[in-house]
Amino acid sequence: MKSKIYGVLALFLLAGCTASKPGAFERVDEDLVSHTVQYRYHPQKVDKDALKLDVTNYCHAQGFDLVESLPPQDSHIPGLTTVWYQCNFALKS
Repeated sequence: MKSKIYGVLALFLLAGCTASKPGAFERVDEDLVSHTVQYRYHPQKVDKDALKLDVTNYCHAQGFDLVESLPPQDSHIPGLTTVWYQCNFALKS
């Protein structure tokens, strides 16, 4: 019983951490091979402009000039959403 209580408490603390960060999002994972980065955010509180700026800056720092969003998914933490972004090169003619 105690482990369930601690588990639920940990989930609420993690969810609260995301919501209390500036912009209500955080970078949680990256895959250097596929040039992707994952963010977790609170859908009702997220500052989407700040999130887009953060992921754009991340991709530019990696040498890329284009960011593509993959479909958002529910996080394993209740009430939060996760989304992967892929850093790419823009096609130039």
